[in-house]
Amino acid sequence: MTLFRAPFIWTPQQPIAENWLLASRDLPARDDGRNRWFLFRAEVTLEAPPATARTDITVDGRYILYVNGEEQGRGPVRCSPLAQRYDTHDIAPALRPGRNVMAVLVHTYGVDTAFYEGVRGLWQPVFGDGGLWVEGPVIDTRQPWRCTQSTAWIQDVAQANHSLGFIEAHDANELPADWAALGFDDSAWDIARPLLAGGGGPESLYQGMTVRPFPILLPRGIPQLREFPTHARRIRWIKGQRSLPDLPLHKRLYEEELVPAPLDAARRVDDLLGDGEASTLIRTTDGIDTAFTLDFGRIFSGHPFFEIEAKGGEVIEIACAERLPGEWFGEVAEDARIEPRPYIGTDAHLCRYVARAGRQRFRRFEWCAVRYMHVVVRNAPSGVAIRRLGAIETHYPVEERGRFSCSDPILTKLWAAGAYTLKQCMHDAWEDCPSREQRQWLGDVTVENLAAHAAFGSSASALTAKYLMQAAESQRPDGLTQMFAPGDHGHNARLIPDWTLQWILCAADYWQLTGDLATMEQIWPSIRKALGWFERVAGPHGLVVDMPYWHFMDWAGLGRDHQALALNAQLAGAYRAAATISGALEDPRVARIYQARARTISARLDAEHWDQQRGAWVDMVDPLSGAQIKRTSQHGIAALALWGEAVPERIARALDWATDPNRETVTPAPPVVPHGTPLDEEHGVVVANTFYSHFVNEALARHGRGGTALDNIRRRFAPMIEAGSSTLWEAITPWASLCHGFSASPTHFLSRHVLGVAPAEPGFARARVMPNLFDLDFADGVVPAGDAGISVELCRKPEGFGAVIRAGSIPLDVTPPRGFRLQSLHDRDGATHALFAKLNK
Repeated sequence: MTLFRAPFIWTPQQPIAENWLLASRDLPARDDGRNRWFLFRAEVTLEAPPATARTDITVDGRYILYVNGEEQGRGPVRCSPLAQRYDTHDIAPALRPGRNVMAVLVHTYGVDTAFYEGVRGLWQPVFGDGGLWVEGPVIDTRQPWRCTQSTAWIQDVAQANHSLGFIEAHDANELPADWAALGFDDSAWDIARPLLAGGGGPESLYQGMTVRPFPILLPRGIPQLREFPTHARRIRWIKGQRSLPDLPLHKRLYEEELVPAPLDAARRVDDLLGDGEASTLIRTTDGIDTAFTLDFGRIFSGHPFFEIEAKGGEVIEIACAERLPGEWFGEVAEDARIEPRPYIGTDAHLCRYVARAGRQRFRRFEWCAVRYMHVVVRNAPSGVAIRRLGAIETHYPVEERGRFSCSDPILTKLWAAGAYTLKQCMHDAWEDCPSREQRQWLGDVTVENLAAHAAFGSSASALTAKYLMQAAESQRPDGLTQMFAPGDHGHNARLIPDWTLQWILCAADYWQLTGDLATMEQIWPSIRKALGWFERVAGPHGLVVDMPYWHFMDWAGLGRDHQALALNAQLAGAYRAAATISGALEDPRVARIYQARARTISARLDAEHWDQQRGAWVDMVDPLSGAQIKRTSQHGIAALALWGEAVPERIARALDWATDPNRETVTPAPPVVPHGTPLDEEHGVVVANTFYSHFVNEALARHGRGGTALDNIRRRFAPMIEAGSSTLWEAITPWASLCHGFSASPTHFLSRHVLGVAPAEPGFARARVMPNLFDLDFADGVVPAGDAGISVELCRKPEGFGAVIRAGSIPLDVTPPRGFRLQSLHDRDGATHALFAKLNK
């Protein structure tokens, strides 16, 4: 059979279903095993290496690619199997005249994870899990390949937690050191076979229908990740660890007793902190292993690695975590050790390595969150020399194009902490956090996209474009998207419909920031279909009542039952966002329809949820009786103020109510916020946690209360900085993730509402600058705009404040903030100079 592209190949030890026609009828998935590792090799002879050899590769799982023993790259990026992404590597620099070998390590999971999504039906019952595809000018999978399933990784191990991959337990003695190099004898390996079934021509069974995997292949769409080694800053302790070999791997390191280390357990321990050739010698004794904990001084995402010289048979186990017991809640004991936290999902970020004789290097296959590293050396009575130990830090390759500083050092640090937090949540997709889940949650990206543009500009845009398309690819037949995608969402399991709305809001933000019409055209049919789901579940007046599935919104106790204010106001916002996109796509009829629906929803919410006596909108209304339920929240009030059209007097009263410190109540929202105060429904208001604080502050800024929003930011986020954190937490308290992308909203707020820079036309074809110092004495920074940046310097003046704006060739609309007038505006020395005078009350 002739193919227009190279076939996928796989081990012949995994049978292709004999009755492929029956198997392709969406039967239950095959189970060929979980956590399997395979080695592939193919040779090619060249008279002379080409100048370039751009070679495409993807696998069902994840891979490491080698050419002549040199690593070329890892991948693929996470993706739906119905829109499989491939990577492109130029392998020419690694080629040489004569014989060359390409080798690929393939890890196939056999179970969905946060970053891997298996096939449901289709070709999976025919072929099972697994597959390798290579296509390039020098070598591809049309040529003969050898393959074998490796026994160097223990297959029967636990997953790291409920969302991540398997604990890596690797025995280097089972993996030949030169398996990826020329000269290795792979003659005993199997010859890989193509994954093809059926065929035979137009007069054959079912007209020659062919079954093959991954019929749609797309380029990865984003650059390769950035990688660099990082070393610990200090050694917290060195101890003996009483060996209990009968404990399972996922418990042993955590549960073995720590005892005083023998005198000769470790020599030259300070060399663990360096990157030179000097080495630390670690010994063990009978029944007592040697353990130590390293502190890297900050949370980051990386692959633990080490270089050692061993006799053979020594064992090194590593556990990583972003915290120690007691941290952020009081004193941390000097001998505190990493502990599992299964109730919050950070329970087994482990790996184990069994050494072969000689010098060798190990790098954990998958990355994880690192701040502390607990290392245990076992079975080393003669000593093992550790020459290097640390982590390969990795993140999306953004350019740090934004900048912000001001007279309040806490706000300056908050902007930087938000930018740093984002980098730890940017890899082959947007992620919530590097520790617990590493999932691409749809709602999180709404904030992450805005904050990333403030910090990194267009260098982050491709990651958001990929997210927008992958959310659309996850769409169910009824119109809802998955709550995160791709990954282990279970297809029709838990869903968060308000996350579908967040995806639409993010799309409109992305359009305004980038002017990327092509991405809007791709996702537009899915946006319309998604809004159709809400139209079908809505009541006679277009409002959703008792929304099915998980009504999330935020980690807070806002009202979610009956006719819910925050949800329906957000629906109105999504209609307005879709109208903006529809206008960009030159469909004014649909834009008018969506604008009308938004107005209808907003008007009914305003009328039916308004409590005149208290001067606030209530969270819930019984649609049958029209009775209001007393509970109020910052979420609902801010959502209607942000996306509705209420009269200014009502908005002012409601925002007064929502931001009254005497009413604000931090409610429990387990498991992320297990503790809080029950709401006094008559007098209290539910406080927005870190995620929905973004929308609360945007609503305040929209209605001239940016100073109140700035106070909110200080109260919600400044304690994190004051406690010494370099990252921003998932919630106001440090119970859950300590590095969470959606908490980076201060980075956006300070650039957008203090420096005041926003797109006046999509993609910053024209920029609007409406700065505001609020209670600050000065502020300055750069806001990325298009392919350039707009710098703003603000300084307090007796009559108000002055601004110096440098925008290059970008046309500007300079606008005074509420309460100010533009007293003067002129150009000098390539900059726009403005003076904003305070209005007399």
